[in-house]
Parts: sequence; structure tokens; C-alpha cells
Amino acid sequence: MTAPTVHTGPSDYAESAHAWACRLIETDLGGRRITTEPRHWLDALARRRRHKAAFITAVLNRSLVSGLVEACRVVEAVYPYLDADGLCTEAAVTAAWHIIAPDADTWPEQLQDERRCFTGECLTHAITEANTAEA
Repeated sequence: MTAPTVHTGPSDYAESAHAWACRLIETDLGGRRITTEPRHWLDALARRRRHKAAFITAVLNRSLVSGLVEACRVVEAVYPYLDADGLCTEAAVTAAWHIIAPDADTWPEQLQDERRCFTGECLTHAITEANTAEA
């Protein structure tokens, strides 16, 4: 027969369900915690928002765009095309290029290639800057 858990005081519900379960296991079974509390889905959302804000700031600092609204448009266009590690891809450069230079098809091909390459380099640096700022 097992003894019931002895409560030392009234619960104030300040601890999470995970912490409460761990405390009960530690008390009843003499166990110990081997993992940390699982992350909440809002943590990932908050991290993504902080990263996007840092990315917008980096795009503005890199002078790829003329203002904040255009920087937001570039980041929103680029974000879905980043790879799994959050790095720039060719599709991301294309998405940014369509916003930064919508009339680029009228430019000479050499100028288009140079500017597109420059945009890719600036995006890569802006992503690195955003990753550093968010971390």
C-alpha cells in the first residue's frame, strides 16, 4: 500500500502543470527531474516576432529599401523562402528582388545581374545581423 502525498501547504497555482507533476513524482516516488519544462508554443511565436523585427531593422540599415513599409514588405516576402536554418535562398532573393526593383526587366541584363547579386549579399548580411541581434 502506498502512502498518499502529503501537502505541506495550500497550492497557489503559481507553478506550471509540468512543475507540479514533477514535484509529485519527486515526493511520491523519490524520482528526480531529467528534463526541463517543455517550451510553450507562444515562445516560438515570440522568437519569430523578435527575429522579424531584427530582420526589418537590418534591412533598413543595409539600405536595400526606401523606408520602413518597404522593409516590412521585403521581410514578409522573404521570410517564407528562408531555408530550415534561417539562411537566404535563391527564392528569397527573387522575392525581395520583385519588391525592391519591380521594373528591373527593363534594365540591361548585366545591370540586373549585378544588382540582384548585391541584393543577395545584402540579404545574407541582414539575416546574419538579425540572427545575432535575436540571439
